[in-house]
Amino acid sequence: MKRTRILIVLLAVALSAWAVEALYFVHQNKQVPVSIMSQEAKVRNRIEMENREKLRDLEREYENKKHLATGKTVFDRIFNTQNQTIIELIKRISREALPDGWACDIKVEEFTHFILLIYLPHNSQSATLDQITASIRPIIEYCSWCLSDVALFDRKHKSYLFFDKTMLDQIQSGRSLSSDMLQLAGTQGTSFTRFNSVTVECEKLESHLWLPLEIIGSNGIVGCRALLDTGASITMLSSEIITKTGWDNFQSAPRRTFSTVNGTISCPIVKREVNVGGIRRSIEVAVNQQDSLSLIGMNFFDGMDYIVDFGSSAVFMWEK
Repeated sequence: MKRTRILIVLLAVALSAWAVEALYFVHQNKQVPVSIMSQEAKVRNRIEMENREKLRDLEREYENKKHLATGKTVFDRIFNTQNQTIIELIKRISREALPDGWACDIKVEEFTHFILLIYLPHNSQSATLDQITASIRPIIEYCSWCLSDVALFDRKHKSYLFFDKTMLDQIQSGRSLSSDMLQLAGTQGTSFTRFNSVTVECEKLESHLWLPLEIIGSNGIVGCRALLDTGASITMLSSEIITKTGWDNFQSAPRRTFSTVNGTISCPIVKREVNVGGIRRSIEVAVNQQDSLSLIGMNFFDGMDYIVDFGSSAVFMWEK
């Protein structure tokens, strides 16, 4: 009997402890959702605040930079609304500012590095410094915000003066360039050979120029001289040269008819790589089966400009 009472007491104590523990866990479980909801609310609030900050930053950046869509100045905006590029802008201003006969081009490096190339006429001598600075000052006035350098090329398309940003700022201010700056401009100019012409020394015979060239084919390389013929649309090589440099079948090759001083001739057309002064072009050539005459025609100069200088018996060529 006594043992039964003890068991009952122990059972009651165990049940009480279990009940207390159950109540504790029930209370704890009620607090978990509240805690989670509170933490999530804090996270949402923080994200919303960060998004509002980012939105304000984007709006400020837009206000600060929206002019770039059409131009920073009134002049830029008027010009750019005509759907024209910065390169076209610089070219138009340069052509208006430069003397008659002077030409120009724009090169772009590293996306925003604009270089103005100015070419003197091939029949002129070097321009004076006063003439140069007076010509480029109006260009710098409008384009200094994007124009980094100006290079001047002589009548043979060789760079001989190069004005960097510091020099351009000096010219724009109306101050004269110091002797050190002038010397540096000359040194930089002669070193700036990237867009220079290639000089091809020729042989002059009876007022005609003969260019040295290499003909490259699958069968070898042959050196020869060819007459410069600015009236010929296609380059023509003797059958001997073609035979030495390839395995072409003249009977099955396509043919074209040409008018010459000796009458009309029909020539097979083949392809060869022609090297003149280090400039190599893969072009169609007509095969001269009548005699040993070879000539350079205008198809070699496609995509290039050139100057023929009979006085120095040379041809100056450069990529456009």
